Amino acid sequence: MLIDTHAHLNFEAYNKDREDVIKRCLDYSMAVINVGAQFETSKKAVEISKYDNFYNTIGLHPIHVFDEKFDIKVYQKLITNRTVGIGETGFDYFHSDSSGENNIPVTQKIIDKQREVFIKHIQLAKENDLPLICHGRNSKNDFKLQTVYFDILKTLENQNYTRGVVHCFGGSLTEALSIVDSGMYIGFTGIITFPNADKLRVIAKEIPLDKILIETDSPYLAPQKYRGERNEPIYVEEVASVISDLKGVSMEDVIESTWQNAKILFNLK
Repeated sequence: MLIDTHAHLNFEAYNKDREDVIKRCLDYSMAVINVGAQFETSKKAVEISKYDNFYNTIGLHPIHVFDEKFDIKVYQKLITNRTVGIGETGFDYFHSDSSGENNIPVTQKIIDKQREVFIKHIQLAKENDLPLICHGRNSKNDFKLQTVYFDILKTLENQNYTRGVVHCFGGSLTEALSIVDSGMYIGFTGIITFPNADKLRVIAKEIPLDKILIETDSPYLAPQKYRGERNEPIYVEEVASVISDLKGVSMEDVIESTWQNAKILFNLK
């Protein structure tokens, strides 16, 4: 079964036609995991899980750690039998960077707060025997803050919980291999279809297929074929197609392998 392991149909971008997008997924006979980024979007992800083959995760994205409190007891109440992970959580050095969107210099205070909230997510994941959806994005210009993937791994290893996926991977081959060696999975998005993504395609070719998940990160990062449009889960097939070419295996093999990987990680029935 085709699966998009990281979508945000719970975001405002779908408020006007969410039911239509969901119907296209149902018609495709695919599975979708909608990922929470704040309390309200986590609630919405849980609501959308009423549909067949729709699942959810709950969490507070690292760019929002100063916008609201991550209260474990409050988030615990959101968890249902369709909740298959905790997150997305981790570190973001881009959106808190003077070169990023918010024009706020990264400070130790920001990093410490993201780590504090990340550890709380790990605690919630442990308590519920659920995997983590980890977000990582490096600073654009500050060379000292090019270590986001190793910072994620260090935090996970310190908490003795390396179970989950590093989604929308954008690091080096060395970082990717370290993630895989830890037992984590790596998620690839539509970025892998972009003309300038040769380095990422090399990484995807080197990573074992049994450690790869495919995702859209909808509504963002539409594959090259749909560039400039709002992304949606059915387009995850474009990601599978590139991986098929890189691995020299059929699309059917990629779809089946990534489905089995998702079933194992997220304990899908």
